[in-house]
Amino acid sequence: MPFNSTLFRIDLARLDDYRDCITFLNERGDELLQSGLLPYQDVLHQRRLMERARTRISVIRQQETGRVVGVAMLCITYDWRKGVGHVEYVLVDEDFRGDGRGLGRALMENLLDQAVGVSPLIKVVRLVSEPWHEAARALYENLGFKLVEGSDRHYELDLVRYLELKVQAD
Repeated sequence: MPFNSTLFRIDLARLDDYRDCITFLNERGDELLQSGLLPYQDVLHQRRLMERARTRISVIRQQETGRVVGVAMLCITYDWRKGVGHVEYVLVDEDFRGDGRGLGRALMENLLDQAVGVSPLIKVVRLVSEPWHEAARALYENLGFKLVEGSDRHYELDLVRYLELKVQAD
């Protein structure tokens, strides 16, 4: 069953969503936050984090309750040659995983679609996924991410390749 927009909505997070996203990650992201809980930062930090030139955060909420059930972040950096997107903190509430709901895929596709629209152009998207996250790794590979040679956890995606796969699927 693909993402159901009558049960869930996915949006690009706004400044108003900051506290809900941090609370969700702190309450549901034990495995992601092994180095400790995320602090609630001051308003200036929140605004910098939420600047669209630096960061895109996708958030999925349950339509009926407004409850956050998924969050993912894309951090944008530039070097001398290209723009790079770094996927961080991809998390779907354990109570909403499986059963083919497609929430993880919806989060990732939303972030990648955001990356495609960034100017100056992002050419590569990177992420880290531990070897024991088999379902997540299968999703990333299905979206076109490839393991970086010599690594068992670092993935890269050429955005042109992602667009090609997306066109083929449509």
